Amino acid sequence: MAITTISRIQHRRGLATDLPQLAAGELGWVVDQQRLFIGNGTVAEGAPAVGNTEVVTSGQVSSLTTALSYFYKGYLGNSTPIVTGASGNFSRTLQSKLDDFVSVKDFGALGDGSTNDTSAIQRALDELYCDTDKDDERARRVLYIPGGDYRINASLKIPPFAHVRGAGAGKTVIYQATGNATVAVFQDDEKNVYSNIGSSSATTPTNITIEGITIQNGEAYGGVSIDNATQVKFVRCEFKGSYATSSPADNANSKGVTVRSTTALPCSKIIFDSCTFTKFARLVDISFDVTNVRFLNCDFNTAYYGALIGAEMDGSTNGLTNGPRDIQFSGNCWNTISQQAIYVAPTAGADAGTGPRNIISHANWYGSTVANNFEGIGTLNEVPVIQYDNDECSSALDFFERTDLRRTDGSSHMNMAPEVQGIGKLTNAIKQITLLDNTSATTTTIEFPAGSGALGKSITLNYKIERGSTLRVGTFVISVSANGVAHDDTFTESNGDAGVTLTAVLGREDSASSDKTVIVKYVTTSTGANATMDVESTQLV
Repeated sequence: MAITTISRIQHRRGLATDLPQLAAGELGWVVDQQRLFIGNGTVAEGAPAVGNTEVVTSGQVSSLTTALSYFYKGYLGNSTPIVTGASGNFSRTLQSKLDDFVSVKDFGALGDGSTNDTSAIQRALDELYCDTDKDDERARRVLYIPGGDYRINASLKIPPFAHVRGAGAGKTVIYQATGNATVAVFQDDEKNVYSNIGSSSATTPTNITIEGITIQNGEAYGGVSIDNATQVKFVRCEFKGSYATSSPADNANSKGVTVRSTTALPCSKIIFDSCTFTKFARLVDISFDVTNVRFLNCDFNTAYYGALIGAEMDGSTNGLTNGPRDIQFSGNCWNTISQQAIYVAPTAGADAGTGPRNIISHANWYGSTVANNFEGIGTLNEVPVIQYDNDECSSALDFFERTDLRRTDGSSHMNMAPEVQGIGKLTNAIKQITLLDNTSATTTTIEFPAGSGALGKSITLNYKIERGSTLRVGTFVISVSANGVAHDDTFTESNGDAGVTLTAVLGREDSASSDKTVIVKYVTTSTGANATMDVESTQLV
């Protein structure tokens, strides 16, 4: 290249194939490719390496465009790229690719544990789901909240079609501590809340998914209020309050999850999957008109009440006319709850036929720390683990650890504590017990709480007894009343007489002042063989 001096700067020009190592600060212009280079200088002069550094110019537009474009190559990358278009690859700009992913940090949220992120998070929710392009499905992207501690001082308002994803419970934390408010409520796409939701034909809250977030309130206020909403799903979320067990008491403001409906817009189709509810006075409080709510594989712990259903329903107030219906708890774990794990309250002031219905507990684990006022097994303050004071409720295949602990140790055997009480049905899993040969008036280990005042309890045992080649299949019905216990055994046998007689009596297993336990006993003849009894119990409580 020829050397031209302009002031004190040297530069060369020529073809790309002729570009030499340039001196420090020397410019080299590649004529055929319209590219510009500058010499690095020597390492002794302070350059990181000897060589030429290219300066971006308009001649590099094609290569720069390539760098800023994107097409999916597949997991093998350049070695075996896949074809994304009908012919060749479908290319996108880097901007459009990055816009597939939206973070609250794109709207100014910091998540540093001290900055007030209320406005930034709300702005993100509103821009994606409420503002000018709210009716365009392309605007409804998943909103990501990276791991961090996001401080707020007012309720966040969740719009229709919101899909908010965190990094995981305990990683992404939304923390309210200074607003005397619930952490989050719902809004329509015109930003109206609760009683005004749906005004002027606004789209009501629907198709909302929240996943992988801790929703925490540092004050004695709520976690989330689900308002006039349908098709709502919370997945792997944590609802965390500030309730302390040192001074156990109820607090109607401290609710992990509640719903609010109007008569015109009742809530329905709500799912909580693999969530944790902890440290609220009421972990779940559902009184308003709501249908089809599911709690699946969740953990409930540290509260005064677990799930309080229908306590505020009155049959006349807007949204409180029918009460909650079809609420199911399945596969959950309950611990450290002072009062009932599930309490379906009586319908105060409502017409007959209204109130909570079809409240079902199925295959739940109720730990020994439930329903004993935080005082342990055998205290005088024990209450039913589940209390159904309204119609059409049931418990099926639940496990009550408190029951086993009261009767396992013969040296400290206690009267049965109520598992389910009120107006409902309790179906226990099948148990197998051995009936010893040639014995009289022996306890089978099948026991039931007699109920308050020994009134109105019906117990049915469906059983099978095998003894040698003899088989008996029967139904043993126990009736508990103020007059004591009556029983009836109806069965059929094959291959002879099993030689087993079942009876039921009231017994006193501890120092209580009355007989509070229904005990099933048996007598066997002498055949030289023990009997095996498989039994399923059902109680109308």
